[in-house]
Amino acid sequence: MGFTLAAAALLRPESYLLVPVYLAAVVLSGRTCERSCVFRTLLLFSLMIVPWLAFAKYHIGSFLPNTAGAKSGGMIVDPIVFVKKFLPIAKIVGSAEGMPVLAVLGSLVFFGKRSRVFSQSHRLLFLWVLALPIAYVLFDVQVLSRYMLLTSPFTIVLGFSALEQLVEKARAPRVRERLYRWVPGLAALAAMAVNVFLYATVVIAPSKAFSYDLTHNLRDLALFVKENSSPGDVVAAADIGYLAFYSERRVLDLGGLVDNETHRLREVNSYEEIVEKGMYLTLPKFPLVHFFIDRELSANRFDKKVINGYRFDSIMVTQVRNLGIKKPGPYFYTLYRLTPLGNARP
Repeated sequence: MGFTLAAAALLRPESYLLVPVYLAAVVLSGRTCERSCVFRTLLLFSLMIVPWLAFAKYHIGSFLPNTAGAKSGGMIVDPIVFVKKFLPIAKIVGSAEGMPVLAVLGSLVFFGKRSRVFSQSHRLLFLWVLALPIAYVLFDVQVLSRYMLLTSPFTIVLGFSALEQLVEKARAPRVRERLYRWVPGLAALAAMAVNVFLYATVVIAPSKAFSYDLTHNLRDLALFVKENSSPGDVVAAADIGYLAFYSERRVLDLGGLVDNETHRLREVNSYEEIVEKGMYLTLPKFPLVHFFIDRELSANRFDKKVINGYRFDSIMVTQVRNLGIKKPGPYFYTLYRLTPLGNARP
């Protein structure tokens, strides 16, 4: 178990939450647990994780990757906001694993405390399926659909186990036998049909649009930067992967994902504050910024403006039709050439 917990944590930082979930499952087991077993689990986990945490702190300056903090808006204490934040997660889980979730709810309604999801063999799975969404909401994480893949297998196992328990409720042996034979297969087919329908009607179109715009519009923008700049020029932008690859220029990461200076800015300021006030223009690591790419629902919002000692001149605009299913556009990417004025650093 210690190896499994450590491997999961090394693959996805959310999996550190599995440790308290595991301990909670042990405590709630209601049986005398061998302390040596728990000790061995935590010891092996620590032996694998502590060296990695020490290396991470030395190499990137933090125990967790910057992407973890960039997706979080801070802890939520307002109970109304807390409840509202569950809605996007409910939509994701309902669309992908609606059938298993309904089976679990049915088991809870019919059997209450005797539901199989509370059994010794299922307790860890059930606690994990509950704990991860609660942690996402508590720390105001911008949840993408793929984030819930960490609970998907466990939700499916719980769902079909609950379905099996519901089938057992049939008293007539012949009826029970037929239900055993048909219900799991029909439930699986229904779940696949729902997923295929949603994939065809909701996912495909925006995914293809974004893929095309990324490999054409944004690529052309980055190539324009390459052709109209000098090696060593600095380009500030929020989306850095395509830009660094195609432009071959030095990128100032406004998202704070790979740069510790901008990451520290993002810890105390929103992205909009950093951009609108030009906070990124005074970082010691980047004494001169030559270009800025703005990503917004409107184009040229900074054109001809002076911010923090730099004049902004729009030189190219392109657009992306969406930034994912939950962010329909179009979003405009405006490329500005920055000219330092008298009060800017040389």
